[in-house]
Amino acid sequence: MPDDPKAEDSLSPAVKDRSVTQGDVPDALMRRYYTDERGGDGLGFYVDARIQTPAFRDRGRELVATRLDPNAIRDMTAIAEHRGWTIVQARGSAGFRREAWLAGRSIGLEVGGYRPTERDLQELQRRQDQAQRAADRREGRSERREERRDRAADDHEVRRERREEAGARSPLRVVDAVVRARVADPEQQAWIMASARERIAHWLERGVSFNALAGTDRESRPAPGRSRER
Repeated sequence: MPDDPKAEDSLSPAVKDRSVTQGDVPDALMRRYYTDERGGDGLGFYVDARIQTPAFRDRGRELVATRLDPNAIRDMTAIAEHRGWTIVQARGSAGFRREAWLAGRSIGLEVGGYRPTERDLQELQRRQDQAQRAADRREGRSERREERRDRAADDHEVRRERREEAGARSPLRVVDAVVRARVADPEQQAWIMASARERIAHWLERGVSFNALAGTDRESRPAPGRSRER
């Protein structure tokens, strides 16, 4: 398709029953630009608050580029996708139509108005490969974050179990020493220790701190060398 010096660089839907509402754009893209309706027909999208010329204008039924900016053209195709323009018509200069074709095809739009060359097809493949690698990296980072959260949860559970084991071992050692010193029958020793383990496990589940109990017990004992007051 040859250049039409009278045609603006624009994208428009080639399908019916699609959104043509001015300002209907993705939220992330709307946050990226400054907008107003001054200086021309349609809603102007500005990359900087001080710039007088918009990157493109939104006229509802068409998106018009004011300069050959690949980033702006990419955002125009993102708006087209957002509005359901699965098939778009590119008009204007050859440079615009080529970039619109590359940007549109990269996100799955059918773009009329430009016949790609072999190099254009190679460039499209390169962009699609780059997009796939970027998506793979994002997915990999997400999986690594999930793995770190899982490991942190596992470590927390292991530490909790170790604390419980340590809390159980300390009183069990005391009980074992007392039982061995005072009970001669091995079977009776085993029965007492099994009962002690069950009781200690029950206390630990209820949040009993044996260290706190031990400290309280020490505070309640008389100091060495003092007799108990009667």
